Amino acid sequence: MKMKRVILTLLSVAFAWSVLAQQGTVKATVWDEEARTGIPGAVVEVSPKAKPDRKKFYTSGFDGVLSLAGLAYGDYTLSVSFLGYETATVDFKLDASVKNLGRIGMRTSATQIETVVKEVQSMRASQKGDTLSYNAGAFKVAADADVEGLLKKMPGITVSNGTVEAQGEEVKKVFVDGKEFFGEDVTTAIQSLPAEAVDRVEVYNKLSDNAEFSGMDDGEGYKAINIVTHRNMRQGQFGKMYAGYGYDFESGTETRSKYLAGGNVNIFSGDSRLSVIGLFNNVNQQNFSFEDILGVTGSTAGRHGVGQYMMRPQSGVATVNAVGLNYSDTWGKRDQVTFQGSYFFNNTRTKNLSTRDRWSEFQDEEDLIQRDTLWENGRSVITNSNHRLNARIEWKISDNQSLMSRSGFSYQSNAPWSLTEGRQWGDSGYSNLYSQSEADRAGYSIREFLQYRAKLGKIGRTITIDGDVRYSDYERTSDSWSNQAPAGAHDYPPLDLLYQRIKTPTMSYQLRGNFTYTEPVSKYAQLSLQYRARYEYSESDRRSYTEDDQTGGLALNTNLSNSNNSGYMTHRIGPGFRWAKERNTFVANLNYQRGTLDGEMICPTAERIRHTYDNFTYFVMANIQFNRENSIRMFLHSSTEAPGITDLQSVYDISNPQYITRGNPELNPSYSHTVRFHYVNSNLTKGRTFMWMFSLRNTSDYIATNVEYNPGTIEIDGVQYLPLQFSSPVNLDGYWNLRTHLSYGFPLNFMKCNLNLMAGVSYSLVPSQINSQRNDASNIGYDANVVLGSNISENIDFTVSWMGTYNEAKNSLLSTAGKNRYFNHSANLALKWTFWKGMTLTGSASYVQYKGFTTDYNDEYLLCNVYLGKKVFKNRRGEVQIGVNDLLNQNRSFVRTTGSGWTQNATNSVIGRYYMVQFVYNLRHFGKRGSRNMADYDTAPKSDGGRRPMGPPPGGFRGGPGPRF
Repeated sequence: MKMKRVILTLLSVAFAWSVLAQQGTVKATVWDEEARTGIPGAVVEVSPKAKPDRKKFYTSGFDGVLSLAGLAYGDYTLSVSFLGYETATVDFKLDASVKNLGRIGMRTSATQIETVVKEVQSMRASQKGDTLSYNAGAFKVAADADVEGLLKKMPGITVSNGTVEAQGEEVKKVFVDGKEFFGEDVTTAIQSLPAEAVDRVEVYNKLSDNAEFSGMDDGEGYKAINIVTHRNMRQGQFGKMYAGYGYDFESGTETRSKYLAGGNVNIFSGDSRLSVIGLFNNVNQQNFSFEDILGVTGSTAGRHGVGQYMMRPQSGVATVNAVGLNYSDTWGKRDQVTFQGSYFFNNTRTKNLSTRDRWSEFQDEEDLIQRDTLWENGRSVITNSNHRLNARIEWKISDNQSLMSRSGFSYQSNAPWSLTEGRQWGDSGYSNLYSQSEADRAGYSIREFLQYRAKLGKIGRTITIDGDVRYSDYERTSDSWSNQAPAGAHDYPPLDLLYQRIKTPTMSYQLRGNFTYTEPVSKYAQLSLQYRARYEYSESDRRSYTEDDQTGGLALNTNLSNSNNSGYMTHRIGPGFRWAKERNTFVANLNYQRGTLDGEMICPTAERIRHTYDNFTYFVMANIQFNRENSIRMFLHSSTEAPGITDLQSVYDISNPQYITRGNPELNPSYSHTVRFHYVNSNLTKGRTFMWMFSLRNTSDYIATNVEYNPGTIEIDGVQYLPLQFSSPVNLDGYWNLRTHLSYGFPLNFMKCNLNLMAGVSYSLVPSQINSQRNDASNIGYDANVVLGSNISENIDFTVSWMGTYNEAKNSLLSTAGKNRYFNHSANLALKWTFWKGMTLTGSASYVQYKGFTTDYNDEYLLCNVYLGKKVFKNRRGEVQIGVNDLLNQNRSFVRTTGSGWTQNATNSVIGRYYMVQFVYNLRHFGKRGSRNMADYDTAPKSDGGRRPMGPPPGGFRGGPGPRF
């Protein structure tokens, strides 16, 4: 009996083992045969022929890659479906551990266009994993609208001042059909494609290149938008070109003639795509971003001197000359090499007249409230030029190996001139403020990233090795004059100007290496190990020359000079875990980090600075998709930021004698915890989309500022100074930043419009010290946004919106008098109407109001632009427009901001009223190579007379009150 049981047990084990051994993996790529690109997010159904009711469902991944593991040997039927394509079916037999089906080709659906339009319009959005896909056909815009106009109508997406936000996060990159488009310049990307070419817009969390290959989310991803174009528009030429001339009758002695020219041309031929854009005007249209490697716009290149920043245009009225191009292609017999590159040139000359009113309140040592008022009037002229070149090349060596390179080069020159005059009065006495400067700055930056990735046989076992090199070199020369006379008790203390000539050559570089290994531990789980090393080095030699009283010439002033170098070495190592099943994913990473800062202060005094920092950082992510309509994505991670060499030095900076600063050698690195939460619900049948975003950040050892107002006499190397302020960095706990945002969009079918409702709350608590007493500056803001967008036809396109924000700022040191309440809102209307015999009316109106409750003020203006046009040519692709910008001549720029112990109102220059005549031509020529079907060469229905092109909206040009340029 026992022997029988043993035999049965052995037979059972052998049978189970044989069943497990008779399982394999099926690989394939879902492929668009016309566009020759992979299709991500396609629905894959697999059913055994013996038992067809036992179906399994999968979705294709990035680039259409498909991997079906754990299938028993046997005969199967596989079908692939996706919106807009004909269903593809493949029969196969699985009789090996790995079965490769190659490319599963899909073709565009041959359904009648009327039927397709009706189906697409009923479904505004769909959810696939963490990707939210908007159907462009459900949002009607004017025939010559660009992608920016399309995005503004989509729920959960906002476009403001050149920044695009989706689901409460800033969009960092735009892709077109999965390929990078104009690098990191999001603004240029969305203004360079016509909305007519867009099939759908996908919003998703883009993983880093390393994470996409290994499947392990490393926490270094970002929010991105992928614009999927129509199949029949991937072969042809399209774009828009425009030119205009105008006149300003009220500009006085300034330039009265106004001109505007520009456009974009896209030449698509399958994988080969070239886009060229240009912009030339003196009416302050600034659609291009630039890479600020000199840190001339108020930002810095990181605490250790390495980093680049994509910047939006600055305040004032600019004359602009800008060109750019983007090229992408795929090479090789198996399309194994892909290239994407872009080049930009940006030249601006910006004039600005500005005012600033600031009220400061603080408590002295006797707890008495002290109040000061600052008024400034400034003039500036800034000439800025920027070249930047970016390229990305990826070589798929084999199915298991790839090599990728990212290269970049930037050159920037900047020549600013500014003059600021002002007064400060109050309990601290009376002081004249005067500063004037002119400078010449130039620099370049080079960067190269190289990455090798390999799959090591077993599914999920990968290795990644990459390295990054960045080098920056720039020099600044400036001449400045600033008042060093102390504040006086009488009304008009005299000016005592300090003249400086400053030369600052600066060099920095960064070296980074990374090694990542991943290993599968089960069907759904994967482990990883990552090691990263990074070294940052910078040198700065600031030499200040002042007038020598004896010789009358210039002599080196060591008290105003600052020479230093620093190296920052970081090692980071730690494991990671990833679990993914069906549509749900969980990722956790833990890292030990050791950083060493080794710096040397050379001038004005020799000082050695060395600090070592040890920290643990973590990253946790969970993505839960309950069904195709509901998903939740959560993040929890930590980060550190070490103080830089200038923060740690113990020497004084007296380049501005009225505002003296000094570093703090005792500073510790800050440590932050961040929580982010996103919930998305897409009701496909009713066309409704709901999103909720929540973000919370807390920082300990926050690097804050200790400000001492009227600190008294400070003696530095035998020289006595009586500054208005003395400040130094200090570590403080208790920094908080919270933001939550709701968005709900739905169609109003009875009036053929889309309504988007958005609301949010933001709260920040920023610690600081005022006269050595802790002050918590809190600010809570409530915002709401309502957007009503037409969905009638391309002949009438309008958007009505209202946005309002209520803010309440408070300083803890002034619990009774420190509260500041103010409200600002704007109501906007944009209209494009095509009516009788091709006549067009383009108009926009914007009412803006700033209302203060604590301090009584009310600043408001109404900006109106109106253009009347006529379509020309048989296909109506041309248009002539005549109109006026700022019809009521009320354009203003006003902004209120608050900080630790202060409130500020500021204004800047604007473009006023001018009249202009414009000509616009829309290029539309689509087709398929070798096609004999004439419909492939023009997508416009004959009854419509072709797509109706329109001129560029005149737009508003905001700046501030004062003289018009």
